[in-house]
Amino acid sequence: MKNDYLLIQEIEQQETKTDSGIIIPVEKYNRKAKIINAGNVKHLKSGDVILKNMGKGTMVKLDNVEHELIHITDLIAILTEDNG
Repeated sequence: MKNDYLLIQEIEQQETKTDSGIIIPVEKYNRKAKIINAGNVKHLKSGDVILKNMGKGTMVKLDNVEHELIHITDLIAILTEDNG
């Protein structure tokens, strides 16, 4: 990847239900995604989980799997780092 772009794959999220029955819906505007290729970005690597803005990237299909290209500036947070 060039120019600080990330190849990511969105993580399927589902609404959750508390013990008392309150339904917590899926976040509408921000989504979790797994980094497939971090390119030149030094503080990220493949496998890290990030929080990204919805609809900021370019959708691409590789091997019949949907991925998204986003710029590092569209990243909101690093949620977990893949240490394995």
